[in-house]
Amino acid sequence: MDPKELSSRQFIDLEAGFMSWLRTLGYSEATITTRKRNLKEFLLYLERCGIIVMDQAAGEKTKLFVRYLKRRENRLYGSGLMNASINVAVGSVNKFFEYLRQSGNATMVPDNLQYVEELYGPMVVLTLQDISSLYEATYIKKWFAKAETKEYQGAIQQRDRAMLGIYYGCGLRKSEGTNLIIGDILTERKLIFVRKGKGSKERYVPVTDGNLSYITEYLQDGRNFLLARNQSGTESFFINQFGGSCSDQALSARLDRLVKNSGSTGLQGKKPTLHTLRHSIATHLLQSGMEIEMIQKFLGHASLESTQIYTHLANEF
Repeated sequence: MDPKELSSRQFIDLEAGFMSWLRTLGYSEATITTRKRNLKEFLLYLERCGIIVMDQAAGEKTKLFVRYLKRRENRLYGSGLMNASINVAVGSVNKFFEYLRQSGNATMVPDNLQYVEELYGPMVVLTLQDISSLYEATYIKKWFAKAETKEYQGAIQQRDRAMLGIYYGCGLRKSEGTNLIIGDILTERKLIFVRKGKGSKERYVPVTDGNLSYITEYLQDGRNFLLARNQSGTESFFINQFGGSCSDQALSARLDRLVKNSGSTGLQGKKPTLHTLRHSIATHLLQSGMEIEMIQKFLGHASLESTQIYTHLANEF
């Protein structure tokens, strides 16, 4: 069995120094924890290769660390690591190399490791200003047709704010949001019950007071107005303009409209989707200092490695 603790005195000291350096730079404890985990795996890999001082690390063995990660099993599922997870580890090791260069704690510092190609392209993350622009766009009425009543306009705008509250505020997946029923909104407990999560797993998601007010306003007013158009009696949380259950395509179209209505060219250039809102809240929570394990539970990730994807995003935005 491979050792789980470092034996090289120099590696132990460098690990401690790297953590202190990251704190000096103002990194959150959640990010530091992830960097430490990734660095430790790298240093343990070097020890298994017979390398116990950093001056011996500027060679082929270090470059092969990425190949090792590609072959290493996911500790939860047993399958291979995702490219995004590999890139998180690569980013941590490269940051460690930057620390070595600045501190002078190694005479020979290896070249930066190469990132692996992301299969689905770069992940889009909105800024806090982008999110504010989306919420502000829910109050713009001039984009509605003149024939549409003020009551209808108000109901759709309330649903828009509830949509942002669910997908950004609560970080739900697209299908998790459209599968919500009114019984899943636990207003008194300030929780959303996700009964149809990925892998059929259930979880409770906390709701902030601000988002809860948007959700409650829609539940008590806008939803009832839309529901009365059909009187179908559906329990679905999101109701379309015909009084039936709202599809994810319809909600995506409303998000596109909000992006256009915002007038922000920067936001429009990002072409955000409902899943972009989930990526964004995860990144913002990490930036605010929330522990990565808490974010894992919030998002409903089965594997911590899936959540670690956001650690390098938190430092870029």
